[in-house]
Amino acid sequence: MATNAHSSPEIPEHFRVTPIEISPSTMVQWLKPEPISPIEQRGMDSLTPGDYEIYDEKLKNILDESREIFVRSGVTNLLTAGDLIVAVYTANGDLANASAGTYLHCVTGCLPVKYVMSQYFPDPTVGVHEGDIFYTNEARYGGIHNPDQMAFMPVFHDGELIAWTAALAHQPETGAVEPGGMPILARSRNDEGMKLTPIKVGENYRIKRDLLDMMVNFIHRSPRMQEIDTRARVTGADRVRVRMQELARAQGNDFVRGLLRKLVVEAEASARQRIARWNDGIYRAVAFSDTIGREPALVRGYLTASKKGDTIRMDFTGTSPENDSSYNAYPHIAAAHAAIYIFAYPFHDLPASNGTLAPFDWEVPEGTVLNAAPDAAISNSPPLCCIVMTPATIAMAKMMFDSPDRDKVGAPNGNMGSEIVFAGTSQYGIAFADLDGCTLNTEGQGARPDMDGAHAYGFPWCHAGRAPDAEFYESEYPFLRLFYRLKEDSGGFGMWQGGHGTETALAPRHVPTMFWSAIGKSSNISVGVGLFGGYPSSASPGVWVTNTNLWDKMTRGDDDVPTDAVSVARDRTVDGEYLMEHLTRLTRVGQNGDIIVQLAAGGGGYGDVLERAPALVLSDLRQKKISEWTARNIYQVRYDPETLVLDHDATRAARDAARQERIKQGMPWDAFIAEWSTKKPDADALKYFGHWPDGASEQTLVRI
Repeated sequence: MATNAHSSPEIPEHFRVTPIEISPSTMVQWLKPEPISPIEQRGMDSLTPGDYEIYDEKLKNILDESREIFVRSGVTNLLTAGDLIVAVYTANGDLANASAGTYLHCVTGCLPVKYVMSQYFPDPTVGVHEGDIFYTNEARYGGIHNPDQMAFMPVFHDGELIAWTAALAHQPETGAVEPGGMPILARSRNDEGMKLTPIKVGENYRIKRDLLDMMVNFIHRSPRMQEIDTRARVTGADRVRVRMQELARAQGNDFVRGLLRKLVVEAEASARQRIARWNDGIYRAVAFSDTIGREPALVRGYLTASKKGDTIRMDFTGTSPENDSSYNAYPHIAAAHAAIYIFAYPFHDLPASNGTLAPFDWEVPEGTVLNAAPDAAISNSPPLCCIVMTPATIAMAKMMFDSPDRDKVGAPNGNMGSEIVFAGTSQYGIAFADLDGCTLNTEGQGARPDMDGAHAYGFPWCHAGRAPDAEFYESEYPFLRLFYRLKEDSGGFGMWQGGHGTETALAPRHVPTMFWSAIGKSSNISVGVGLFGGYPSSASPGVWVTNTNLWDKMTRGDDDVPTDAVSVARDRTVDGEYLMEHLTRLTRVGQNGDIIVQLAAGGGGYGDVLERAPALVLSDLRQKKISEWTARNIYQVRYDPETLVLDHDATRAARDAARQERIKQGMPWDAFIAEWSTKKPDADALKYFGHWPDGASEQTLVRI
């Protein structure tokens, strides 16, 4: 691992990258845009009125075209579902704009480019030349976790480097100690499979066969998927490269350099202008995850967002210490997860540029779960970083509420990251390792100040992600899907209700066995919390039924085969051994006919449940979005159970009585805090929390 970045005097100024100490805890510094060089300023000055607006739109079209080509070229499910980006960067690595499914990579994609420009551009043994193709998936050099692989290419015209392009997407296999690329049992980087530092995998616009074979060799569980998707990434990056060279031929190199730098500059200026109209202050928020993968555990993310003028300092002091699981992260990963909300909500109309993030400073103490040691396992950093996504949403909602940007406020999305990972040999005799994007990409959206959240809106890590065709899985992989539907009562309750998540059940078939595991959280405490009085999303346990008579029942045509998760767990019409467990489950062997239930979280609710319009409650009841118990006991709505006609007077009386009961339960702040301070979770829950209540580290980790 390199120890120092350097800028050789021979490097032209517009290629230079700010020197930093290269380490996982410092890469976040490269999220700041590089200083404007004289040649870039000359390019910006040369833009005539209308150039920026016209070519900004043209660049968006180029990126969208390349993204669609990328999607059509790959084969794995998250890639084809849109969990990817294609992007264009300045010559020294600042992100100008991207066509983004997931904003994670908008943040981190610039870091490997800057690394190459800092370390390899002046190195005669590597260098950067026209036709080069670089590739990486190493988190220590700017990635998120091993499954996220990136192809990136320099753009030359008339012998000059004028830009970089990239294509990034999640790969559902890394050759780790467990299938699926996100090994739950990993305890150090040595357990996580392929870790490519930024390397040159192609020259003269051709991928080198030996290096491609090396990658495929790492990914022995699904070699075909790795080869095809690697080529798809290069294809996506190359299409942007072709279009940028066409633009340079038409308008000149200075024009391209000026346009790309202008995008970064305008993004920063617009972001600062918007932030300046929010109230100065200190805004705190907290969230909890209830797992470190291999076991249930309480892990806290603590955010103090200090806003002054046009800058915001995001301080994660108070976050739980790093642990010896794969649920760890680095500061740039934490920043990327905050950016999922920042890019999609308050700055949804600005370029997906690191210029938009320039007003943000990041304070992530070393030794915390968000700034772990270089040898820490980080393959499950995305599911861990729900403890960043939820606090960022809450803190900035408070910040924007009393501002012209109130319409961009919303409760946290489900933020669960629920998925089943499966591997083995298919009914066609083909090795596979993939994941089920059906629950992953159908979580509920958080409620807004003026509307309910969208049901099954998508994947909180990738707002544009599309739920795959459920029947496609059945044709490709050895299982039957018993049901796939919205989950009743899953959205957080409130004046406006969080969108509902989904529920599904898989049953292995055609083959004797199938390896599977599951990832998720919120079985004990929900991370999709409510906002301004709204309820959190519902709990989401895992259910596994073994030694069943499922196929016998279906062969007979029995009409009591379960159609939802509650009927599986409560009615137990299928014979078998039932296990209720945490949603995150270790890799195991599923037998033909098992029932594997997986749930997706709903979004958080917004506002007081007693202020929800009774007509909306009854509409939800008719559509089976909520249960009768919820309508009566949470929303305090009274109605005729046969006709569902509202009883206005009884509803008013019930809500008045509920408000009076709240008043009776109330107490002065001093009395409340005195009682609250005596409460403490049990010792098992605090095993990985850190010292109670400040979260400070209490143990020394040794990784092998």
